[in-house]
Amino acid sequence: MTDLTPQSSFDDARRRGVERALGLIDAAVYELGLAGGDEPVDEHAYDPELWAHVKTLVDDEQWGMVASQTAIFVENQIRGWAGNPQGRDGNLVGKALYTDVFGDASDYRLGRQASEREGWRALGVGFAQALSNVDRHRIQDRDDAKRYALGVLGLGSLLLTQLRHEHGDILKTDT
Repeated sequence: MTDLTPQSSFDDARRRGVERALGLIDAAVYELGLAGGDEPVDEHAYDPELWAHVKTLVDDEQWGMVASQTAIFVENQIRGWAGNPQGRDGNLVGKALYTDVFGDASDYRLGRQASEREGWRALGVGFAQALSNVDRHRIQDRDDAKRYALGVLGLGSLLLTQLRHEHGDILKTDT
């Protein structure tokens, strides 16, 4: 039989209140993590050369510069690894560079099947058009600057990582 004395009812209510408060605190900590709270950035999650290029900016929390320098570094790295492809007017840049390097006729195309190759090419072109065009030409001041910068860093790192994975044996690293 349950003891319904005022003390045990009080203890049960207190225990439930503490459990609820702990649940709310855990949920808040989780939400802060999703919102780009103060958790450290895992440098091992990114391409090592790209990370070396932006590490100081990340440490200094210069998030707009992280996005900008990521876009610049990734394009420069891909251009160099592909042997500095040329167009009619000289060096390929932006959309033209990614279209050429990830094109079906390129030794550096990514993916095994046509749909995969198309997806990687679209990802590279999207990186150039949606991110590089903005971040190379102006530093953005955003409320979500850290989350945005880490997303740009992640996407740039993904492109470099996949190139290393699929074509590490033919990348031109001496340019």
